[in-house]
Amino acid sequence: MARATTQDSSDQAARPRSAGPPVKDTASMRWRDVMFGGGVFDVSGDHPNKKGWEIFELGQKSFWAVPSAIPWDEPVRESPEFADHIAAMLEFLCPGEKAAVTGASLISNLVQSEEAKFYFVEQALEEVKHYDALRRMIPKITGRPLAAPGPWVRLLYTFGVVDRDDVAFMMGSINIIGEHLANQIFHKINHVAVDPNVRKLLALIGRDESRHIAAGQRFFPEVYPQFKANRHQIIAKNLATTLILAIAAYDLVRPMKALDIRLDEILDAMYRHYHDVTSGLPAFPEQGLLDALLTMLRKGTPVVIKNISRLTDAQGNIDGQRLVGVASEVIRSPRALRELFTA
Repeated sequence: MARATTQDSSDQAARPRSAGPPVKDTASMRWRDVMFGGGVFDVSGDHPNKKGWEIFELGQKSFWAVPSAIPWDEPVRESPEFADHIAAMLEFLCPGEKAAVTGASLISNLVQSEEAKFYFVEQALEEVKHYDALRRMIPKITGRPLAAPGPWVRLLYTFGVVDRDDVAFMMGSINIIGEHLANQIFHKINHVAVDPNVRKLLALIGRDESRHIAAGQRFFPEVYPQFKANRHQIIAKNLATTLILAIAAYDLVRPMKALDIRLDEILDAMYRHYHDVTSGLPAFPEQGLLDALLTMLRKGTPVVIKNISRLTDAQGNIDGQRLVGVASEVIRSPRALRELFTA
């Protein structure tokens, strides 16, 4: 999300006065479209968002099918040192892929351009493939059935991903934030994985994720009016989602250390990407306040993650003695309370 740097003022000054010309509605199905044509009945084939249409066409050219992607009858021989850690991270991401099916499907019904509508239907199918592939692969790595996600993970992938009435929130959460986060984790896992079929599958998923990230850049300007109308709620939900993510991820402290996945660095890169996408949009009257809030989120997330890690043992479990010790210090010292929430 937004960065607080010496360039903030110049970034704001460089922002355009408008988000560009209105999107030509070639995707709606209103009564006037039924009576007079237009909307979903537009057959002109005009695609003003040419980059968005090219991403849709690239998805067709890059299509792969789960049943034939790898030889599923072959055993998986992953490194004993990393197998459980790889599986743990994939178990964390797997339900997010299924949640993204719902999100992308809803987005396809809420956008107004043919290129966006077609693309997000395509993305929904690709999220299905990712979920199906991971659901098959994880038990092959562990030799155990896929574990059901816990309550905080379930909350993360509902509250933090899906809002049926807010297309800008969903597109930002999925294509700008979520896909960027997942793609970096997949990349880290692929660095330590040794089984060729695991590596091939992760490469196929990663290729799709890169396209989904690019789509966020190409299509988010189309939902600028919704982003403008709901920006305060969207920022508030992003702040809350960050806290939920930090709690949901505390079980993964040990796998992340083993795989050299530094969530604070990944999230910082994600926030910078969010800034890159949104900084080209028109500034809001309260832009200074919004930038300050988003800067606090970017700087505060690593602190939250570090403090959660500080209260866990080598296995990634909350250490009761450390927790009680910190609580005792907080009761006796306001400084200890401040340090709990700061670096």
